[in-house]
Amino acid sequence: MNSENYPILEFDDTYQALIEASNLFELREGFEYCVITFFRDVVEKMHAEGKLKEVAYLNSETIDIPIYETEYNGKKIHVTLGYAGAAGSASFLEELIAFGFKRFIVCGGAGVLQKDIAVGHLIIPTSAVRDEGVSYHYIKPSREIECNQEAVKVIENVLQNHNIKYIKAKTWTTDAFYRETREKVNLRKSEGCVTVEMEAAAFFAVSKFRNVSLGQILYGGDDLSGIEWDERGWKSKCDIRYTLVEISVRICSEL
Repeated sequence: MNSENYPILEFDDTYQALIEASNLFELREGFEYCVITFFRDVVEKMHAEGKLKEVAYLNSETIDIPIYETEYNGKKIHVTLGYAGAAGSASFLEELIAFGFKRFIVCGGAGVLQKDIAVGHLIIPTSAVRDEGVSYHYIKPSREIECNQEAVKVIENVLQNHNIKYIKAKTWTTDAFYRETREKVNLRKSEGCVTVEMEAAAFFAVSKFRNVSLGQILYGGDDLSGIEWDERGWKSKCDIRYTLVEISVRICSEL
């Protein structure tokens, strides 16, 4: 392969890497449907209520993340917590795929770039601006990456059937939330982004590379659309967050 001016552009389309998650993890029976959520409070509450059974772990040097099991419509659905940030999310998704999971729904919060998007309003990201690093190791360089359109359709169908309002839009995935400057926010808004988060582009890239189905639902959180950042108490909307995880389990069962 050729050297580029910037290492991030040196894409290698070789499928086999020196370290493969599939060589490190054994397939688990019944591991097919998985919900990845960033709402730890909801997962802990569901576990305490007896709705989730702990069956496995994802391990790293600094944290162990449980994988839980539940059932919906006669199907085993697993639930686990997301790893904040694109690089960690990509690694954990690789390991979940190595366990045997093929169908994923991701749900979590995102900053909004439009003030009229209320706290808790749902956004289905249809594509992501790739302002992070890990996706460039899976998919050749491009400004954006699309979400799996079949997964988007399934999400829409379930939300419509439950009369839940949502919008479909582009999201901005960044590695550096402490570097979300006013100029960058304005640039992303000008190209159609309505949310900002840290994982979507990575999830879309890894799932496309590994040929698994993955869709995502974002929950309107803090507001970056104005002169000053507004936290809006987005982490306190417990009922909405709980319901979103429940809905994600139903959607995942239909992928």
